[in-house]
Amino acid sequence: MLNNIIRQSRFLIYCSFFYILFIVPNTFAQSGSLGGSTALTRYNSKPLKMSEASLTWEAAPRQKVYKEQEIIHVHYKQSWNYNNTANNQRKKSIKTSAKLSGWFKWPDLFSMPVKSDASLPEIGGELDHKTQNQGNLLRKETLDFHISCVVTSIQENGNLFIEGTFSSNIGEEGKIMYICGFIRPEDIKPGNTIESNMIAGLEYKEIPSGSSYDAVRRTWGARLIEQWKPL
Repeated sequence: MLNNIIRQSRFLIYCSFFYILFIVPNTFAQSGSLGGSTALTRYNSKPLKMSEASLTWEAAPRQKVYKEQEIIHVHYKQSWNYNNTANNQRKKSIKTSAKLSGWFKWPDLFSMPVKSDASLPEIGGELDHKTQNQGNLLRKETLDFHISCVVTSIQENGNLFIEGTFSSNIGEEGKIMYICGFIRPEDIKPGNTIESNMIAGLEYKEIPSGSSYDAVRRTWGARLIEQWKPL
């Protein structure tokens, strides 16, 4: 009796093991078996694709194709630290000694000069000059702003050339900012945004105007001398 129970139990275990290995995978398969045959089919008996059979499959995102006049938002960020220390010392020393070889006197206003018997005067002197200059220049600047640029041309390799300007006027003060450079489409983030450090050949210009700029800019004479006789 006990042997019969053991044999029946073994038979049930073997049947369960066979069912789990061969029946269950074919019943609940989504994308197919390892051998390549699909378990689920369409109504026309054609095999299902991965996107139709799988519950977790996602298609790879397609790269966006950019066109001219499309807007790209640039985040420009740059910092400068300039430190210059100068120490200049200058010393000049001069000693002179001279003596007259002849001495004349005029007895009257319209008379000829005659030689004097008095002792000849001597001239001498000493000059000691010393100059010392010290200077320390520390300059720090930080730029952090967003500017919208336009795709003006598309290169043969797919890179984009962008240009953008921004102008502002507050009272009598104003400025115009200009930026341009080459970018790769794969470096553009969602929302058509890109960082300035990803722009090749980056060019940035800032043109100020107004009373403050007029007070600090050089005169036309200084600019002309620098152009014709640079240091």
